[in-house]
Amino acid sequence: MKLCETKKLHYDKYFYKFVVVNKCAHFFRTEFQPNGNLKYCQKRLDETNEHFKSNKDYIEIPLTNDWRWKDTIPTQHFFDAINIYRHLKKHKNYKIRCEVNMLHIYSNDRKMLIDLSNKVQQPYSEFWEPNPENIELLSSKNNLIIVNKKPEYEYKITLGKKPGLPSLAHWIDNNPNLAKMGEVAKQECYNNGWVKGYYFHIRDSKALSLAQLLVGDNIQRIDKFVYVPT
Repeated sequence: MKLCETKKLHYDKYFYKFVVVNKCAHFFRTEFQPNGNLKYCQKRLDETNEHFKSNKDYIEIPLTNDWRWKDTIPTQHFFDAINIYRHLKKHKNYKIRCEVNMLHIYSNDRKMLIDLSNKVQQPYSEFWEPNPENIELLSSKNNLIIVNKKPEYEYKITLGKKPGLPSLAHWIDNNPNLAKMGEVAKQECYNNGWVKGYYFHIRDSKALSLAQLLVGDNIQRIDKFVYVPT
């Protein structure tokens, strides 16, 4: 299992994250679980079990009535999914995100995630946790990112769903000592294009005030970089 350091709260809330590759990951999608009871996951596991054969390394599931179209799930992934389901049914206060075949589970209960990781056989997985010395710092303020070298720019502004502004791109181009933005994001601003999720960096609090005036209400979030020596 790969160990990674949490340098900003996941979803502005969680210290810990467990990530595992599993072809059954989509069984756990949050939007399919009414009231968070994992009923959809249970249904899909039951359906998969109908095609399980103990002498096979893979489970083949027909996608239509024609067996030429089928999904293939490694048997070990299926067993891991069962263990994850049973474990999560015993706990609350966690969050799930599915990304293709990657299952991300977030919680502030470290023991719960460690116990879960010990029940999973899939060799590729990740466990994210903060340096114990930084827990208090991460708890003290949202939208904070810990870095291990002094940042050139103190703030990160993530843009919202409104069109980009040419005036913002002009200001950044004319003041490289105050702000920095990637070329793709900048071109979207020049073209009044789609900028949601794009971000730029700001040198200090004074420059931040200017940037906020330029961007107006199209700011999705502002993160602050905090230098913590290693």
